[in-house]
Amino acid sequence: MSIFRNKMEDSLNGSRKRRGSSRYYLFFLICLVALGALGTGMYLLLLNVSWFDLREVQIQGNVSVADSLIHNITRPYLGQNLLRISKRGISGEVLEFARIKNVKIRRRLLHTLSIQILERKGLIYLKSTSGDLFPIDEEAVVLERYGSVYTEDLPILSTYLDNSGLKAGTQLDKPYIKSALQLHKRIQKEAADFLPLVSEYYVIDSLVYIVDARYGTRIIPSTQNLAKQFKRYQFVQDNGNINRNSVVDLRFDNQVVVKAGN
Repeated sequence: MSIFRNKMEDSLNGSRKRRGSSRYYLFFLICLVALGALGTGMYLLLLNVSWFDLREVQIQGNVSVADSLIHNITRPYLGQNLLRISKRGISGEVLEFARIKNVKIRRRLLHTLSIQILERKGLIYLKSTSGDLFPIDEEAVVLERYGSVYTEDLPILSTYLDNSGLKAGTQLDKPYIKSALQLHKRIQKEAADFLPLVSEYYVIDSLVYIVDARYGTRIIPSTQNLAKQFKRYQFVQDNGNINRNSVVDLRFDNQVVVKAGN
């Protein structure tokens, strides 16, 4: 009997412990629900108060894209609650400018929206069959050109494309354009001092030529030791008598080979 009584008491004690634990979990769950409801209520309240109405838009990082163009996008949001404004929606509209590569938008309480812009940089002008110039970036994306003045000092590459094929935002996939861009980036990296002397690129039979801005001389760049070969060319050009129509071949190591041009 004593053994049976002990088992009964142990069973009752276990039931009381389980019921005590259940009450604790239930209380914890009620607290979580209450906190969630309080947080939701506070958030909904903040969505509908005028404390966070948008009054100012700060724009940073843009050079080519005027502030006024960005303000045209954000103007409809003025007076709206900051917490209600869709950052993704504004980003999508801003990124419609081909000039803009990336944008970060932050809410700054109480009344400010901060827009940080990363622009694409033009590397080369493409000349259309109509003679108009269109800047492209390192990814061969055609960029907007604002106004009739060419504010960027970039080398020119003639194309067989008309103006309709050079719309802003278009990424071009022409091998000769990629070759010219590749050479331009090589010069930027290996011989940046020579870059201001490059006025034009042109491609014949997959070979990219450079036109010297000072003399009009056509240059076939070397595949190695680019900076040294350019310095040799400049020495010969400044101290020699290279004909304006000549072609200078720098592909031979430690040599500057001058060929008669047409």
